[in-house]
Amino acid sequence: MAERSQNLQDLFLNTVRKKKISLTIFLINGVKLTGVITSFDNFCVLLRRDGHSQLVYKHAISTIMPGQPLELKIEEGPDRSQNLQDLFLSTVRKKNIALTIFLINGVKLTGVVTAFDNFCELLRRDDHAQLVYKHAISTIMPGQPMQMFENEEGAAREAS
Repeated sequence: MAERSQNLQDLFLNTVRKKKISLTIFLINGVKLTGVITSFDNFCVLLRRDGHSQLVYKHAISTIMPGQPLELKIEEGPDRSQNLQDLFLSTVRKKNIALTIFLINGVKLTGVVTAFDNFCELLRRDDHAQLVYKHAISTIMPGQPMQMFENEEGAAREAS
């Protein structure tokens, strides 16, 4: 059987769970939850605070922010450039371009994408990492002009 590689979300959640790092979970509707993640699966996280646990569905989460800097050992996989989203995120990650990310609830985040997968992006600002769920993102704006395609300027002129 082929060895299953760990996705970004599982790596992040497992790290904060094992180290019992206090964190803040921001929900899409603006609610802020704090505590320690004691368990998780594909659909939910179990958040514990003051001896009480609550089940939080991942589809309601916009971001997870640990209360302290987090060291993740992220292995670089092959370039993912099958679609526009992967090409865009690979480009800004490789070039270390600062981004402004707007969530669907109007919240504005800034930082640099250091890793991403099909469901999440790891956004770093200063020494802090924040897991951002893609279903909560509306817009990503690079802080500087960038070129993703070889002949981008020429292609734009030909189209006019």
